[in-house]
Amino acid sequence: MVNDLRLYNPNIGDVANIKKVHKKKGNNDNVKKPKKGTVYLKNFHQNIRGLGQKAGELLTHLHPDFPHVMCLTEHHLKYLQLKKFHIENYNLGAHYCRQQCEKGGVAVFVHNSLGFTNIDIAQHGKDQDIEICALKLSFGTQNICILTLYRAPSGNFSTFLLQLDTIL
Repeated sequence: MVNDLRLYNPNIGDVANIKKVHKKKGNNDNVKKPKKGTVYLKNFHQNIRGLGQKAGELLTHLHPDFPHVMCLTEHHLKYLQLKKFHIENYNLGAHYCRQQCEKGGVAVFVHNSLGFTNIDIAQHGKDQDIEICALKLSFGTQNICILTLYRAPSGNFSTFLLQLDTIL
């Protein structure tokens, strides 16, 4: 049976409300500082090692500064489970679920204020060797491609490199 999992996430606002960085005074002058008013895209990556059991922990970790994009590896969910998984204010943008083996998988969740297009690279994925998904994110006037990938330690490294090279 597939459960419909839901997480509560306070509204983090739309793209217009993304934090703007202001130059701060400090003693680290050799670090390149962003220009005043620069807008950033906040991307979060986590090897979650079982999303279904750690939903509350994930949300607690992110609160109160939620990202625009969440890239999760080793979600351990099958396609129907992942499709039913819901994080408030986020859309499942792209994913890979293992076909033969258990566990593994990758997913990208995008805040619902951002537009995106799934990039179909499923034919390049292979359980344990290269688990990969991609999307094109519309961020203001910019288009940004985001790839999330995982290779199991027991996966074939040559296959991983070959497929990654083909995708890129």
